Amino acid sequence: MKRLFLMLLALTLVLSVYAGSQQGGGTTPVKPAARALKMGVFGDLESAYKAVFASEAFKSRFPSLTIELQPADFGGHHDRLVTQIAAGTGANDIEALEIGYIARFVQKGGLTNLAPDPYYGNNVGKDLVKFGMGNATTTDGKLVALPVDIAPAVMFWRKSILEKSGVNLENVGSWQEYIEKAIKLTVDKDGDGKIDQWALIHPTDLAMIPLNGGKGDWFQGKEPYMPKTKFIDVLILVQAVRKSGIDANFTPWSGEWQNGFKENKVVTMFSGAWLGGHFKNWMCPELKGDWRVSYPPGKTYSSYGGSYLSIPEQTKAENKADCWEVVKFLCTSPEAQLLTFRTTDAFPALTTVFSDPVMNEPVEYFGGQKVRQIYQDIGKNIPVQKVSQWDAIALDIFNKAIGSVITDNVPVEQAYNTAKKEMLAQM
Repeated sequence: MKRLFLMLLALTLVLSVYAGSQQGGGTTPVKPAARALKMGVFGDLESAYKAVFASEAFKSRFPSLTIELQPADFGGHHDRLVTQIAAGTGANDIEALEIGYIARFVQKGGLTNLAPDPYYGNNVGKDLVKFGMGNATTTDGKLVALPVDIAPAVMFWRKSILEKSGVNLENVGSWQEYIEKAIKLTVDKDGDGKIDQWALIHPTDLAMIPLNGGKGDWFQGKEPYMPKTKFIDVLILVQAVRKSGIDANFTPWSGEWQNGFKENKVVTMFSGAWLGGHFKNWMCPELKGDWRVSYPPGKTYSSYGGSYLSIPEQTKAENKADCWEVVKFLCTSPEAQLLTFRTTDAFPALTTVFSDPVMNEPVEYFGGQKVRQIYQDIGKNIPVQKVSQWDAIALDIFNKAIGSVITDNVPVEQAYNTAKKEMLAQM
């Protein structure tokens, strides 16, 4: 009996060692099971993340994971996502969001809270831009996404045209000074009695810069559009731009709008740093070397867009750990952040790469100007703003007020009061 017991014990040990070797404890480990996730993206994010997921840095970190990108245009992506989050079904495992849509989910729910265990997102995001983390945080401390790229607001301008006009826009001290200089850039070039060169496309190009992109801080307590002077000043500014005659009044993103740059009809443009990538890649690559970048008037620190990555609550529980690792990699890995930046000019949200040598490189498209020094300085100094579930509605209503003073010449005070009354009725 004792001998039989010893033989069974020896056999058990042999089988245990064999099983251990098959599970990775020996010399022939089993290859991890392949896993796949779906990720919803919009615009240039598709090409950026294709590059990241094809990189050795990603493949070595996630050898058995594949990401199936679900691309769409900006509007289609966000319309789909809003519908699917509300329905509680149909969303991808990971979803990208533009900053303007973050507020829709900050208070209403539908996205996984990344703050507590097992995510500890606030610690993970400690080196991400503070304003971005603030915009993704609810009033009760839930973190619904991580910022992955930002859009420092800057002023683009044409060097050759400014030199010919004798105008300098490198250190404009105020919006009024900009308008005065812009008047000199708005001219009839061919002498037929009609203006054919304007300082900018449309007053709405600059309207949100004094409001830090219009992403938060629409309320003081429960009172909208306060302090009053901040919002009144914006209405005064856009009205002054239109009355000065310096804008071409082209519809933003129309064919006329796009051709205005390559046909030398427009001299300046206010937008996020990402617009430089559009200029270079498809809007006006032939103007390489002639565009330059400056701070907005008054050296304003403002946001003009940006993207976030989220995990919908409806994502399967067994996929969430992988999703979180991918989100962390895209947002906090220097390799991913810099590769995305080099691919599409989506400026990094990770502040630790602001000191990377790439930030001090001359950029050929901008005539060798070290434009990234401006981008990273603005990115570090964009103020943190409070967001609420009412922000998207507040923005829509205020944009109507802007349109009324530009197009219909409605008095500023009247436009402001109408907007405030309409917002209060919505709450």
